[in-house]
Amino acid sequence: MAMDEMPVGERSSRSEEAYQRLRSRIRQDNLSPGDRLPGEPQLAGELGVSRVTLRRVLDRLMAEGIVERRAGAGTFLRDRGFNGPVILDLASLLGRMEDLSAGLQIEGIDVQDVVPPLPVFGALRLRPGESVRRIARQRMRGGQIFAFGVDYVPRRLADRLSEADLASDWLLGPLIGADNPVERGLQVAGAEAAQGEVARMLGLAGGDPVLSIARSFYDSIGRGVLHTQLFFRADRFNLSFDALRAGFGLRRVEA
Repeated sequence: MAMDEMPVGERSSRSEEAYQRLRSRIRQDNLSPGDRLPGEPQLAGELGVSRVTLRRVLDRLMAEGIVERRAGAGTFLRDRGFNGPVILDLASLLGRMEDLSAGLQIEGIDVQDVVPPLPVFGALRLRPGESVRRIARQRMRGGQIFAFGVDYVPRRLADRLSEADLASDWLLGPLIGADNPVERGLQVAGAEAAQGEVARMLGLAGGDPVLSIARSFYDSIGRGVLHTQLFFRADRFNLSFDALRAGFGLRRVEA
């Protein structure tokens, strides 16, 4: 079976393994900023993947600022050195999100079809003129407000969501399937002061601290599937990660 005829899950696994091996090679070879990586045919052969899969890996490393690709010249280690961000495995991230969602109750659902704000337009990689469905909801746990979130779904996918789906925190599940697999996710966490709708829905005073998390998910051809902006009360939520060494014997352990 050709690499690109493999099931999506198996392709993703091979891509992740190749990514981890190439990161390890860059580190172990003590490459200096500006050093050139081997050409694509050689790298693909050494990693045991197709050139299509290799390009996905190189695109990921480029997005993280680890390498740069110069037309007609090749792929080079960036001057900033090997200081990429901590990467979470997509399957692990989705599993943790689904587990967290299972314990929440949803209230205050507000659904509108809107013109996307500019950051959402960019995050979902929309085409000019595309609209989105904005779904604003409170998350409750144990009768207390836990979080407030706004989900943005491209209109081409919005009708997949039923009223029952809107009453569940796990919106991503109904949006994906064999015809619309999720291949990449991006999560950015930060802190900010609660204002306006966020403060009101979380029961906070203006200026109170909140933890914000933005998540974007993309299908196999790079189209946005879902963009979520979540705001958590700092007194009821904290964010922690288990960091485990990856790559030993090409095995990974998920916490």
